[in-house]
Amino acid sequence: MKRNFTYLLMILCLPLLLGMGSQGGMPADKIPVPEKKFKATFVDQMDVATECTDVSIEGSTVLQGRIGEGTYTVTFENIQEVVFRRHAEKLYGQVKMLDGSSIELIIGKDKKAYGRTKFGTFQIRINDLKKMIIEPGLQKKS
Repeated sequence: MKRNFTYLLMILCLPLLLGMGSQGGMPADKIPVPEKKFKATFVDQMDVATECTDVSIEGSTVLQGRIGEGTYTVTFENIQEVVFRRHAEKLYGQVKMLDGSSIELIIGKDKKAYGRTKFGTFQIRINDLKKMIIEPGLQKKS
């Protein structure tokens, strides 16, 4: 009987020990620190603009998306802005490059963008963005 209780207790605690009991994601006061530093302005679906430094998507300074069956990776160094739109359960990003060209990608809407504001850290789901404007010129991490 005691053995059954021990097994039951282990099974009930297992999700908590594996982190399934948490909401997931990064703590609100910490963000991933990218290797290269970029500044950007995020505009959400309610037209609230937030200026950030140390900008990343999941800690990386690239935007990744699909066209057909292929996966494209575009570095922030080449991006001027991305305009997001939701359609038929997909998130599209119209990426305008610094050289004037553009490309439309299907982007994973479950990812998060991170940055620092003058008030503290910032994080937002890519799916909640309307636009991301990247400032030209980058600095290496010091």
